[in-house]
Amino acid sequence: MRTRRETVPFDRPIGLSGVRLNTFVTRCSKCGAFEIAIPNLEGLHQAIARTLITKQARLTGEEVRFLRKVLGWSGADFAEHMGTSAETVSRWENDTIPIGPQADRLLRLMVMSRGPVSDYRKLDLLKTVARAKPAAVRMLAKAGTRGDWRVRSDAA
Repeated sequence: MRTRRETVPFDRPIGLSGVRLNTFVTRCSKCGAFEIAIPNLEGLHQAIARTLITKQARLTGEEVRFLRKVLGWSGADFAEHMGTSAETVSRWENDTIPIGPQADRLLRLMVMSRGPVSDYRKLDLLKTVARAKPAAVRMLAKAGTRGDWRVRSDAA
């Protein structure tokens, strides 16, 4: 067994064309079997996602699917959060129709601002916000002693 740094294709495991890893590969000189070391797989996915959301061209279907999976959503959950149907998401992901510019921007923003979710009720709000009638909200913003702010609203 011999281990050395190599550049290997990695498109099949994650479903993105053209992804290559430069990492440590252990190869058996007798049988040709090999093992690719992938430290911090979640970190790799996040780095790929950050690269995807900075490209200028609209996202491809496989990129939409990859980013949806990075967000941890099923196709149906993703459709609800995007304000569209599961069929439309399937068409985006299979390159039957391109993702629209507004949906593309929303997806990039979701990935960009992704952090640990502590209150899933806030995410559930995305499912209904487009269906609600526009209405102004009354707020009271109160300055704290340390320069912080507390805002109360009359909206639920």
